[in-house]
Amino acid sequence: MKYLRTLKSAARAALAVAFAGTALSVAAAAPINYEGGRVELIVPFSPGGGADTYARVVAPYLQKHLPGQPTILVRNIPGGGSVPGANQFEAKAKPDGYTAMAISSSTLFNSVLAKEKVHYKVGGWEPILLSPQGTVVYVSAKLGDVKSVKDIANLKKHKLLFGGKTPTSSEMRMVLAMELLGVDVNYVWGVERGPARLAMERGELTIGYDTTSAYMKNVAPLVKKGKFYPLFTFGLRDSKGKFVRDPNFPDLPSFVEVYEKVHGKKPSGPAFSAYTTVFQMAIMCSKGIVLPHGTPQPIVDVWSKAVQAMLNDPQFQKTASDIVGEYPQFLGEDVRPVLKEASDFTPEGWAWIKKFMKAHLNVNL
Repeated sequence: MKYLRTLKSAARAALAVAFAGTALSVAAAAPINYEGGRVELIVPFSPGGGADTYARVVAPYLQKHLPGQPTILVRNIPGGGSVPGANQFEAKAKPDGYTAMAISSSTLFNSVLAKEKVHYKVGGWEPILLSPQGTVVYVSAKLGDVKSVKDIANLKKHKLLFGGKTPTSSEMRMVLAMELLGVDVNYVWGVERGPARLAMERGELTIGYDTTSAYMKNVAPLVKKGKFYPLFTFGLRDSKGKFVRDPNFPDLPSFVEVYEKVHGKKPSGPAFSAYTTVFQMAIMCSKGIVLPHGTPQPIVDVWSKAVQAMLNDPQFQKTASDIVGEYPQFLGEDVRPVLKEASDFTPEGWAWIKKFMKAHLNVNL
């Protein structure tokens, strides 16, 4: 009798598993529709910043193009350079398509440089969209003898002054670029980009940079007045990994072109490897949208399709022109190799940058 009861229990369990499997198959086959639902778009930064602006620009178009047109709620989790918000997303977000997160270069920098605080793996998220953002390097007219990249040799005659937030933030792109060019720079830390720009106007700082949107709004008018001179951009990398000119500034050389002009050869070696990783973080991974780890492929496909429809939407193109500019947008699987290269340094690059940051900036990585 005990044997028969065991058989009956096993049969009931097998039947339950069969029904569950059938239910899952039906659910998987059913069209994904968010009608009447609420999708949360987490922004691990304070309201009003670059990632927040990016999220609030894309949110209504995601709402428009996701099946069922769900309500998109933008939720800010500020503090810690996006680490607390990203940690919370990693720990609590369900892979059901109802939670996404806006990331920025800070999310990448902290994942590499603040590992003791980070409990997320960028490479584990399901990438949906990556939006690069270019950067222009410019100098104060007060230098006198540096008005374009043709005068790059004169740049080495000056003891330049640069103001930035911290040496381990996005400012690292500038630090490494100046080192690779052999330019002597004194760094003043604790200064945001806006105040740094004003300090350049007053002649207190002599070299700076801004992202494309900030440059067009705040710097270009001063260039026209002869107060600043643009030198070069950091450029972009195309789908084959080649460094190319910034499409928004086709007349300005890229950093790699300037390097070749200064040194008479293409950049290579551990220092350039470190620079390339930082470039991927700061430029190519400027902003983006990800879904939680483990999100099923059908849901990823639905989101990717919605993002593609958003990018093709004429109204979005008009509204978001200041956000995405003329830059190529990376979708789905095209994001993975970019994120992978931005997620960690090569062993040689890491060894070099640790030694450099300690020796020149007294920073331990």
